Amino acid sequence: MEFEQSMLLTAVWEDRRSETIYRSLNHLLAMAHKYRDEGCLRQAMDLYWMLSEEHSETVQAQEARESLLDLGETYEREAERHTARAVYERLSDVHGHAF
Repeated sequence: MEFEQSMLLTAVWEDRRSETIYRSLNHLLAMAHKYRDEGCLRQAMDLYWMLSEEHSETVQAQEARESLLDLGETYEREAERHTARAVYERLSDVHGHAF
């Protein structure tokens, strides 16, 4: 009986921990979008890269990668090809290897 209660408490704790992490990642992604919308591209990119690389298997990471690709395209249109190229190259090597 005590073992079952312990297992139940562990499961509840893990669910809460997962929910907290998920909510935190959503807030970080929203902050990155706000930075981007305000023209603070360096701060936005820092958050997008962190989400993409440190939380790579999450939906937030996928959205961050898409936002980074959009930023790369923006840099390319604005003739900042060096920055665009850096974004594209880093995105193509997100997991330490090219796809």
